[in-house]
Amino acid sequence: MSEGEDIFLCFAPIKILFNSLKIFLRNKQIFISIFVLATLPLSFLIFSLSISTHQIRSQIYHLEAIARLSSTRFEARHVWHESRDDAIYLLRIKGLFFIPSYILSLIAAIAAVNSTATSFNGKRPSLQTVVTAVKLTWKRPVVATILVYGILLGYAAVSYTSRALTASRGSRFLVQVIGSGIEVYLMAVLSLGVVVSIMEDKLGWEAIKAGSGLMTGRRFCGWVLSGLFVVVSSMIASNLEMMDGQDSLLELSSFSSTVVIEVQDKMGLICLYGLAVLFSYVITTVFYCECRRRNVNRESVEQADTV
Repeated sequence: MSEGEDIFLCFAPIKILFNSLKIFLRNKQIFISIFVLATLPLSFLIFSLSISTHQIRSQIYHLEAIARLSSTRFEARHVWHESRDDAIYLLRIKGLFFIPSYILSLIAAIAAVNSTATSFNGKRPSLQTVVTAVKLTWKRPVVATILVYGILLGYAAVSYTSRALTASRGSRFLVQVIGSGIEVYLMAVLSLGVVVSIMEDKLGWEAIKAGSGLMTGRRFCGWVLSGLFVVVSSMIASNLEMMDGQDSLLELSSFSSTVVIEVQDKMGLICLYGLAVLFSYVITTVFYCECRRRNVNRESVEQADTV
């Protein structure tokens, strides 16, 4: 690889971010519509779930700590039983939020990917093209996202087990750092695979494999872009946790009024996260289009050389 190519690879993430912003600003009307109709309600549901379950999550952590410090096995078993009941209740609440959140996430992904790719190719996206794309392509990303969730859950289990089996604190930290880096890369590949499932006639593992193939020569760029969204979402989550910690000190008589008040206080974070999700779809799609164009140009050059 030449020095010029090295410099290009270093600045490739900046170029993709810049092109993504240009596409976003050039099609403000359609992207604002996607934000209002899909990613903002999605963000609202995610934050509402976090706020409404903050107390029960804190209670589960508290019970687990008590169980570890219990002097007798009988007492620990009783505390673990109570913690398990709370955990089952928490899973039921998450299950109620999952279906509408998943539907909104799917619609937002298809709409944003289709609009971005249309604009990247020099055309003007519209609500009609978005609706048509959702109707025609929703089955492929459904299969892809189910596979993505399965892979991420499997990796999370492996990562947790690896940290648990590590003896010293230093080696545990090292395993966590390496595992986080691998997870960010895995998210980049899987995200690109979802975009492939929307844009191309590929299903499930075939779409993810195609996404990984498109990243050849630009894997570092994909890793950086994926890491950027992880950093932004982590910062938003940290601010949410800090605000939840402060709000837990307040004594309010009605649980429903507490949730409403906290949601109102966090509207800035809700809007910011909705924009971050939307922009992540735009960035991933621009990255896909750049990789696809690069592969087409490379194949053209190879065919010309053979001739």
